[in-house]
Amino acid sequence: MALPELLQWLQMSQKTGTLIFERRGVVKKVFVENGLIISASSNDPREYLGQILICFGSLDEEGLEEAFKLQKEKNKLLGKILVENFSLTEEVVLKSIRIKIEETIYNIFLWDTGKFVYTEGITGLMQHNRLETAIQIDQVLFEGARRVDEWREFRKEFPRDDMIFAYKGGKREIKDFGKDPIVSKIYEQIDGKKSIQRILLDTHAPEYRGYEAFGKLYWGEYIQAVGEVEREPEKKIQDFQAELKKAADLYRSKKLADAYSILENFVASKPTDEEGQTLFAVVRESYLKYLYELCPPNSIPVLTMDFSDLNEEIFSSKEGYLASRINGEWDVKSLIMISPLGEMESLRILQRLVDGGMVKLHEAKKRSS
Repeated sequence: MALPELLQWLQMSQKTGTLIFERRGVVKKVFVENGLIISASSNDPREYLGQILICFGSLDEEGLEEAFKLQKEKNKLLGKILVENFSLTEEVVLKSIRIKIEETIYNIFLWDTGKFVYTEGITGLMQHNRLETAIQIDQVLFEGARRVDEWREFRKEFPRDDMIFAYKGGKREIKDFGKDPIVSKIYEQIDGKKSIQRILLDTHAPEYRGYEAFGKLYWGEYIQAVGEVEREPEKKIQDFQAELKKAADLYRSKKLADAYSILENFVASKPTDEEGQTLFAVVRESYLKYLYELCPPNSIPVLTMDFSDLNEEIFSSKEGYLASRINGEWDVKSLIMISPLGEMESLRILQRLVDGGMVKLHEAKKRSS
């Protein structure tokens, strides 16, 4: 069943239940009550509340890192911490929560693969995550269809996120779109060197909203494409069963990084394969534990070289982003907290940088009693 048909069925039947969507390790839940959407959650870091607040300029990375520390100390909701300690109004926090929920839902329309499960009743929804004003499914269908059309247009022009843009006719005032904070932030990041992916990471923009901003700037003739970062094409799986066996053998041999890479590609290519999904979950858990042993949460990464002049053909946009946040003060867990890359990807990149001798891990300084 296609997503629009599924949502229409929920609306027409005035269902109350929970939809769980899964793709490539990303899990989203959409909560419906009497045919209305009352909340949604996601484990995609780009759709976390903190990322939304940074993207829209309500908070910076340093503020988010400090907020997480206070949250742990005081055992309070992040929203309350922000209102009580960071001069954010409750209105700003509630608006950001709504944007977070909307982006979580609308992004599902852009998925080309995935699976879903529907269960009757609402489970696992905390009252503070419930919207005061529910979202009409008609609104979701209309906006979802609009986004799909625009997404296809942009992807037709630029099929990869490795494109690099420069100002067209020099940097100038963007009168048409200046009121959109995402467009403004992305325009400021244009330098003829950074790829789309790197700029989206630096601005913490949700996927669609970021591409929408690039589209506005490009078709408004404020920016022009000047090149792209060369990347190796993704390996296409010829024999799925053989690939699964290879991953299982690597896992048994404790070659977790290789097993994870194979399975990551496997579940992306064949998301409905239950055996592959199960093995992927097992390997992911073991690999994550192993990475934390190599990169302890309280250890402090320190750069051993200058990354500022290295282009993305040497270091990927993700590696460049994470390296640019290593300041000799933030520990591993703080880097993960502020990063839109998420726990696994941040740790994998950090370990690659450590293995390459570009980063050293120092023990955390002990506090004097």
